[in-house]
Amino acid sequence: MQKMDGPRKRRSPPRLAWKRGPCAWEIAQRAETILETLSASPRAFYSLRATAKILSISTQPVRDWIRLGQMKRDGPRHQISRMELIRFVNDLADRAVPDDPQNYPDRIEYHRKAPSRPWRKLAGTQFKWPNDRNVLTPVELAGLIGCHPSLIIKAIHAERVCACRRTPSRWGITRRAWRRAFFL
Repeated sequence: MQKMDGPRKRRSPPRLAWKRGPCAWEIAQRAETILETLSASPRAFYSLRATAKILSISTQPVRDWIRLGQMKRDGPRHQISRMELIRFVNDLADRAVPDDPQNYPDRIEYHRKAPSRPWRKLAGTQFKWPNDRNVLTPVELAGLIGCHPSLIIKAIHAERVCACRRTPSRWGITRRAWRRAFFL
């Protein structure tokens, strides 16, 4: 068994609601207005959508907080009571911390099935550039790398790879430009 170097990555989402990302911090910043809205409302119980509307967030964080046990559905038909919402907003106002921008891409990508940074596949590949060729097309490169040519063309359009047009519909990528873009 291999020993891992460095910090270990978290395998599950954080259990504490105030560490759930920017939603918790935004609710904490608007806690006074949310509590005023709750006290002015005649309703005693709120549905999932009504709760999300009062908190001015989407329903997914509310579902996550319910699933993790941070918020309870203690009303009829699985609704959330006003007292539970007041308790939850006060809890976030006391404990929420601003979100760290350093781990923002990792938090977004953690739950995705496909990586959101497509250049990761291009940067992590190892292949041998043909000795007799100085310039390759995206189709030829994709055959060597094992990806779709559109990924390479997207990298060209995003200016991640420097390429020249050989014809109006055909790109050419030099060995130097590829090494400069994806240094291994």
